[in-house]
Amino acid sequence: MAFLRSALGLVLRLFAYFFELALSLFLIGLGLVVQAAGVDVHLGMFSWQGATLPWTLMIAGMVGLASVLLAGTTVRWIFPLWSLFALIMIIRGFFLSSYSFSGADQFQFAVLLAAGALIAFLGSLGVFTRRIGHS
Repeated sequence: MAFLRSALGLVLRLFAYFFELALSLFLIGLGLVVQAAGVDVHLGMFSWQGATLPWTLMIAGMVGLASVLLAGTTVRWIFPLWSLFALIMIIRGFFLSSYSFSGADQFQFAVLLAAGALIAFLGSLGVFTRRIGHS
């Protein structure tokens, strides 16, 4: 039973690493595209607009990337904080704002993204578990 629990914890932690890495790279890429477009882009799920939007996206992506890279170090507590921040921003952006969905498929994607962020947050808490051979 302990093996099954530790295996599940490992799978959740790996999911968290990959989810947050993909999210961070997406944010950086989206920020670069918005910046390169040179026009005022309005993305309803984000509260930032205008010239602030691309820089905020890129900085958030870099912070997320750094948190994933630091997850194995002594400052590993940053990773769950980032995961919680990402979860809150996804829920707030899609479900607690004036954002409106254009169809059921878009709503379904937002629900799956929020569920993935929740699972990633729960998996990120695994960085606090004691590893065999480490104190």
